[in-house]
Amino acid sequence: MLVSRTTPNVAVIIPAYNAAATLDRTIESALGALVYCTDVKSFAVESEIIVVDDCSTDATAAITETWAARYPAVRLVRNPENRGPGFSRNEGVRQSAASFLFFLDADDVFYPNHIHLCLTELLADDTLGYVFTRMKIDMPMHADWPPSLDESCPINFCVRRVWHDMIQGFAEEDDFRIYRTEDTLYRKCLRDLVKHKKINIETCEQFLSPGNALDRQKQKLSVAKSEWQALGIDDGFVITPQMEEVVLARLAHIAKLQGAKV
Repeated sequence: MLVSRTTPNVAVIIPAYNAAATLDRTIESALGALVYCTDVKSFAVESEIIVVDDCSTDATAAITETWAARYPAVRLVRNPENRGPGFSRNEGVRQSAASFLFFLDADDVFYPNHIHLCLTELLADDTLGYVFTRMKIDMPMHADWPPSLDESCPINFCVRRVWHDMIQGFAEEDDFRIYRTEDTLYRKCLRDLVKHKKINIETCEQFLSPGNALDRQKQKLSVAKSEWQALGIDDGFVITPQMEEVVLARLAHIAKLQGAKV
């Protein structure tokens, strides 16, 4: 397969912390999505899969190195200290030269069609900054919630790198490392700033695991939005003064960028 100057350059960034139990499945799914592009769809891509090990104490790094020894597209990056998923995603981008960015959590998977569908849509319309798809969610939930989760998750989209840089990437501050939600802020900044499109096809799957976002929201997601609001069900999310300050600064930055676009 010929690779030309116009061949899209793709990175799949996988932040990983003590992910030994699920990382094989995750890396295999990312490789499968790339192979689907090249071998099934004859769609040439330059690609790399960057696993950012966030100071894991298990076999996360060793598992990645085993994959990297077999597949040159896989690369391990190690954080010198635990910095959280926001920093890890950004560090993966900083370590890459790719123009098209995908993010995949170390306990979730891409379906074979994910990368091909996203790239096809983006390459067909230069005005699109990112595209996103439907996710399969590994738990029962009320029908009110899947569209909202599709708008806020870190794994079901592809973004042009220029827009990742324009919104300053994912929040890296300590309180986001502890309490998360950096992915929701990232998606809101993108959504507010740049033209985007939803592809109404399932292309990835998010799994329930102890302590993750789905686990924290399990009770909330089991009822209608109106019932959740009426009952005041705790969804496990916290916003600290530091997080509020960062959110306000990011939204002000986006508003300034929007003014520059006018």
